[in-house]
Amino acid sequence: MLENLMQHYKEAMTITYNPNDTRFKWFRTEIGQIFGILKTTLAEKEIDLLTSLFQPVELLNEDHFTVSQRKWFDYLFTESKNGESPLPSDHVTLRFYYFYLKQPIEDKQNFEAAVQGIINSELVIWLSSSHGIIIEEKPTITFEVESLKDLSDTLTTDFYVEPYFYIGQLQKNDHALRDKFSLEQSCFQTLHRSANREKALTFYEGLPLLIMKSPSSVKKDILSNHLIEAIEDNELLYTIEAFLQSNLNASSTAKRLFIHRNSLQYRLEKLLEKTGLDIRTFSNATFIFLAIMLVRHEN
Repeated sequence: MLENLMQHYKEAMTITYNPNDTRFKWFRTEIGQIFGILKTTLAEKEIDLLTSLFQPVELLNEDHFTVSQRKWFDYLFTESKNGESPLPSDHVTLRFYYFYLKQPIEDKQNFEAAVQGIINSELVIWLSSSHGIIIEEKPTITFEVESLKDLSDTLTTDFYVEPYFYIGQLQKNDHALRDKFSLEQSCFQTLHRSANREKALTFYEGLPLLIMKSPSSVKKDILSNHLIEAIEDNELLYTIEAFLQSNLNASSTAKRLFIHRNSLQYRLEKLLEKTGLDIRTFSNATFIFLAIMLVRHEN
């Protein structure tokens, strides 16, 4: 259905939701995907037809934002951007989470309380009554995705909604943060449109599917700057490639590099602390392999 609408409205339609962009009339599909069509291109009969097929998205109520939520919302979404992250310059790392609900929810407070039991953050920003973002300013290095899958089952039972969670990369708090957020959000929106959606999915697990679904969107820029810096570190890159070529076997890798096994473990831990990626797991190793290919191709 969305593909047909995009063919009809072309540049007048977008699937990148911006709650601050009032030029568009926003609608939600039955799976929670939000799209917008320029109001100037819609006749009254078209609006009536679209409203009968899709649920209109209500305007965002920004009056309930806390000071922190307001700062982040303005930084990520408003046009008057000064380029300054709400975090202090010495704050190195953060992570974004994205959630979509199949149905709008009224009891947002208890929903947030349940989510905060898993994700250590009170920064939940609702972009509509059915989706939003969570900003973890002090993220754990790794995240157990199974806990979010269990939470999704619990929330489905308790709130009669069907939530989907997407776990972003460890992002560097630098001048490119806003652009990295926008690219990551767009990638997850593409993955959310997939027919075979997971209840919780990391960016690392989603990259192979993204390559199949939207190859034109898979570029070096979608990778976090922490990861790009790690790949551009010659010693670390040499270690990563040796580990991959040794089929993730630490002993074989240490022999290949002529280093002690403890030295190898130190380098792998350095990669983990910097990027949140444990290359000793298959999914993370696959992601890093693809990331290296992306960086090399564009360099």
